[in-house]
Amino acid sequence: MQDKLGRQYSQLISYEDARKKFQRYLAIMRAGATKVYQVASFPINNKEGLKKALNTVSQGSVVWQHTDKWHTAGIYIRQGYGFKFNRGVINLVAHGIKDEESFQKIWTEQNGDYDYGIFPKSPGSYTSQVRKQQPSYIVCDLNTPENKNSKIPGGYKKNQVHRTHLISSQVTGIELHKGLLIDFDGWLNSNPMNQFETDILNLTKKQDVIWSCNVWIGQDYYLHLKYDMYDSQYNLINKAEWVDDRWTYLWFFDKGQDYLTKRIKD
Repeated sequence: MQDKLGRQYSQLISYEDARKKFQRYLAIMRAGATKVYQVASFPINNKEGLKKALNTVSQGSVVWQHTDKWHTAGIYIRQGYGFKFNRGVINLVAHGIKDEESFQKIWTEQNGDYDYGIFPKSPGSYTSQVRKQQPSYIVCDLNTPENKNSKIPGGYKKNQVHRTHLISSQVTGIELHKGLLIDFDGWLNSNPMNQFETDILNLTKKQDVIWSCNVWIGQDYYLHLKYDMYDSQYNLINKAEWVDDRWTYLWFFDKGQDYLTKRIKD
């Protein structure tokens, strides 16, 4: 059902509840985003290496690693912390809504003088636009056209690449980090990957989850992205893998980041 303004009743929230929600997430954001650590001394693209890395940092911190062969990111998510940060509030703050006065103003702009309305949204997605400008180690070669024979099961009228998080920003509060963002096919990111991530985030309401992600270019020359999700004892509880054969990718690495793969070969 809809109200006089055509809004769905199921989406309505009181101003007081909306204000409290905004203040709650704003306080979390002001406390600082998640700590992030690059691991350079041993491989973490396997369960034992990931476990060793996560055991050396404070719980809830992100570990990541990039070499000339793989890119890995992982985090231990405690029960109840999967939705620690709110993407909508992150976007409001990015648009200058940083206190109760500015929040009340945008509420009135979008809902009038009603005591109930839809939680305010900023126009467009500032965070999405900024992500496109953030450097990444894995970047689509836009000089190479899309593969019209791609095996990806879906697509858009005009396909595009997204710069996507390896770990949801709702967990970390981080929009920009070279170690946590890669280019990947937009349809895959918005559909099966988004559904899988949402399922895992919902699972964190019931239990601890260790979230790990590995990225590599396979022998097929396509970009592979694989999630392995574990419980607190590192038992595998869910997994998913996607292959992006629609686009061609450039794989960059910094000086010295090939150290681990050189050492393994030796």
